[in-house]
Amino acid sequence: MRLFQSILPRSRRTLMLAGGLLVAGLGLFSSSSAAQTPEQRAATLRTAQEAMARFAWLEGEWEGPATAINGGRSFTLTQRETVQRAAMNTALMIQGRGSMKTASDQPERLVFNAAGMFAYDGITGRYTFFSASGSGQAQSFTAELVGADGFIWGYAGADGHRTRYTITKTPADEWHEIGHTSTDDGKTWTRMFEMTLKRKP
Repeated sequence: MRLFQSILPRSRRTLMLAGGLLVAGLGLFSSSSAAQTPEQRAATLRTAQEAMARFAWLEGEWEGPATAINGGRSFTLTQRETVQRAAMNTALMIQGRGSMKTASDQPERLVFNAAGMFAYDGITGRYTFFSASGSGQAQSFTAELVGADGFIWGYAGADGHRTRYTITKTPADEWHEIGHTSTDDGKTWTRMFEMTLKRKP
């Protein structure tokens, strides 16, 4: 693919990319979608939109304190999140940025910059969270509902190591997120991240 792209002129590659995105948006790359009638595709879209409607409260600009724990040390960040609805209201695009002071007489500097997409598949009936950590790594995870308007996502590593993040809305309409890690395959959990954000006007 890399060689093929290098041969094509930039304008041609741009048109092919735009065309590919359009075809994918129409569902022509998906065998399960292609097998559906127009009425079934419309129903699938409605199902996904309804499934994501409970998370409409996340849309907007958010800011607040975050605490990260690493190696027994606690660090305080200022966390900012930008959330936008996308893909016909079947997905949320999320960008997170964390900054902190490395010295009391210095301005805050960016120490965390990640992006994610949270979406629902109306055919499989599954929520998926895709995360690009800003460290060159990207993964997708199955997400599960928590209460009426929250969700939890996480992953399992080697040797029984697990990580999970739980996002919920507080009674004060704040964004609360807490991260836990486990080294015994989920038998016990230790908090390693927590933030409470307020929506910016």
